[in-house]
Amino acid sequence: MAFTIMDSCPAEILLRIFELACDDDGSTGRALSLVSRSTHELSKEYKYQSIAIIGLPRLVAFAAVLQDLPESNRRIHHLFFSSMAQNAPGGHKRMSEDIQYYRDTCDVFSKVIQVIGPTLVTCQIVFHLARMVTLIPGSCPCLTDLSLHGPFPTLPLAHVYEAPYFPSLRSLTFSSFTDYPSSLFNDIATQAPNLQNLAFYPAEACRNFAGDLASALDTPTSARPAPDPLHVPRSTLPSTIKKVTVSTGTGINPKHRNAYSLPPGHS
Repeated sequence: MAFTIMDSCPAEILLRIFELACDDDGSTGRALSLVSRSTHELSKEYKYQSIAIIGLPRLVAFAAVLQDLPESNRRIHHLFFSSMAQNAPGGHKRMSEDIQYYRDTCDVFSKVIQVIGPTLVTCQIVFHLARMVTLIPGSCPCLTDLSLHGPFPTLPLAHVYEAPYFPSLRSLTFSSFTDYPSSLFNDIATQAPNLQNLAFYPAEACRNFAGDLASALDTPTSARPAPDPLHVPRSTLPSTIKKVTVSTGTGINPKHRNAYSLPPGHS
């Protein structure tokens, strides 16, 4: 058997190398498990540390893998998930099939989040249809960065999912939406009480968005005069927020440009 540098390297150093190396879509972790029996055993803890999943079939397969893993090897720190499978066969589906696909995706995704939530640190989610909840359906005490791409739920299912909690969340981004639920800012405040950076990148201008955001921040706009000097601020959003970024979206109607007018200090 050929002798390699890895054979003489202390296990503690190898573990650190594996931890730093497994930061892609999961390819590195899978490759390490095929190197040798010893590397397979050593790298188990980091095999799924960073993972990218595209489409329901892969999500279902990943959920099955999680069920068979001991808790010590469920160290998923970074997750990217897209509900839109690439090169999906079969062409256009019937409406009933689309609805069932949506329900199955939401159900399996919720189960996966329940399992990996305790260790999740960063998360990027792409849903081509409306999500079932405003954020994600499960508490993640270590989550610091969350990006959600796609439509908001029309009516978040608070009666289905217990309100999740993200005490460590510092950065939250929403993109590619055209409308938002009335509970949006309250959900953010109650579920992410220590948030610092909040960003919105809508697909197009949303009616009343600037006014609702200004109210949530207790901030005056051109359409919302400054409060009385004796007014006590009652911000809906967390007081920890340092930066709010809002994009006007594409193809905005010139008449609606003031809909995104926020005062200096909010970029």
